[in-house]
Amino acid sequence: MKRFAWVFVVGLLVGLAAAAQKVPEYHLVGNLEDVLGTVVTDQGYQEASFFGSIGFDVVKEEKGLLIYLSDFNLVSKGVSAMKGKTGLISLRLADDQGKSMSYDPWSGRGSIEFSMVLHYELIDWVLGFTEGGTKGEMDMRIPYAEMMIGKLSVWFPEGLTAADGGSTGVELEGTLELSSPVLGAISTISYRSSGRFDWVAFRPAHCLRIQPVFIGTGPTDSTATGSAFPELMGRAIELWNRCGSVQCVEFVVNEPRYINNSAYKVLETEAEADTLRAEASVANAVEVFVVDRMDFVCSWGGGMCFDVGSASAQIVSCDQQLSVPNPCPCSDWCPATCFPCPPCQVGAVNYYHLAHELGHALNLDHPSFHRWGLAEGAAGSNLEPSGFCCDNPNVQTARNCRNAASPLLFWGDLVPCFGIPDIMD
Repeated sequence: MKRFAWVFVVGLLVGLAAAAQKVPEYHLVGNLEDVLGTVVTDQGYQEASFFGSIGFDVVKEEKGLLIYLSDFNLVSKGVSAMKGKTGLISLRLADDQGKSMSYDPWSGRGSIEFSMVLHYELIDWVLGFTEGGTKGEMDMRIPYAEMMIGKLSVWFPEGLTAADGGSTGVELEGTLELSSPVLGAISTISYRSSGRFDWVAFRPAHCLRIQPVFIGTGPTDSTATGSAFPELMGRAIELWNRCGSVQCVEFVVNEPRYINNSAYKVLETEAEADTLRAEASVANAVEVFVVDRMDFVCSWGGGMCFDVGSASAQIVSCDQQLSVPNPCPCSDWCPATCFPCPPCQVGAVNYYHLAHELGHALNLDHPSFHRWGLAEGAAGSNLEPSGFCCDNPNVQTARNCRNAASPLLFWGDLVPCFGIPDIMD
C-alpha cells in the first residue's frame, strides 16, 4: 500500500506540474529493430540495417496534442567506403531534444527537422582521436565526429490519443544529410521502420548494455582477471540508479567473455590496450575489458574509456582498483579534485572508478571542460577526475543524469524509477 500511495502522489504531482508548466504528461517510446535503410558513401549506394530507439514527449492541450522528439538513436554494423569498412555507424540526437513536431491530427502525420551526431570507426582508424582526448592527464579518448541534418516523418493513427499503459502503431521514414564533414565517407542515410510504441505517464528507464571481457580460459579459471568487476559494476549500478527522478539510467550486464592470452594481463602501453580492444566487439554493448593492471595509466585512475559517447565506446580497467599496491605507485600524483586529496591509500579505494568511466561512455566530460560534442560533467560529482589512489567522488547530480547520452541507449522495463540524485542542479 505504501508503494501504491507513493506512486499515486508522484503521478498527481506530475500531472499538476504538466498542467501548469506544459511539461510532458505522457511519453511514447519504442525500441527500433531491423530498421531498413540505405547509406550513400564515397563508394556508392548500399543497403544497411539499423537498430536503435526513439521517444516522444506529449502534452495535452484544448486544441489537441503537442508532440516533441525527445530521443532518437540509430546504430548499424556498417558498410563499405573507399578507405575500407566503416565499422560501427552510430547516430544520436544532438541538441534538438524537446523540439516540437509539426503534427496534423486529421491525417496523423507528424514531421520534424533536427540534427544528429554521426560517428563511425573508420574515422578513428584514419584520423585517430582528437587532440583534446590525447593529453596525458586524460582517462578518455575523444573521437572525431560529424554532423547530419535530418528530416523525419511519423505516421500516427488518426485521432491519436494518449493513455498510460496503452500502445500505438507508428510508422517512421526519414533521411539524414551530412552537414559538417570530418572524413566525409558517408554523405546520406535513409531509413524506414514501423512497430508498436508504448505510452507511459513517466519517463521510463534508459538502459545501456555492458559486455565484460576478462583474460583467462573461462569462468572456471581461478587465475582469470575480472575479480574486481562485480564490486565495481555494482557500485556503478547503484550510483546511476540515483538518476531515477531525472533520467533513469540502468545497466544490463551480459555474461563475461574470455580471451585466452595471458600476455594481456599486464598492459605496458596504450598500443597494447588498443590490440586488446580489437579482440572483442559487440555491436549493441559497451565492452569493459578487465586486466590485472595497467602500468601506463597510473595517473588516470587505472583505466580509460575510448570512443566516448559513441556506439564504439570501450572501457579498459584493471583488478588493481580494489587491490592498490603498497607503496602506491601514484603517491606523487593526485589531482586537486579529490576532496581533499588523501595520502596514498592501500586497499579497496577505487570503488567508483567504473561508474566514472561509464559516465564517459555516456558522453560526459570532466567538469570545467567544454570539448565539442561532449556534455560537461557536474562539479563535485563522480565525473571529477581522480588518481589511482584517490577514488572518484560517490556523488551523482541531476545535471549528469539529464545529459547522459549514447547511441546504445534503449528503453527498458516500463516501470517507474525512484532514485534521487545527491545534487539537484
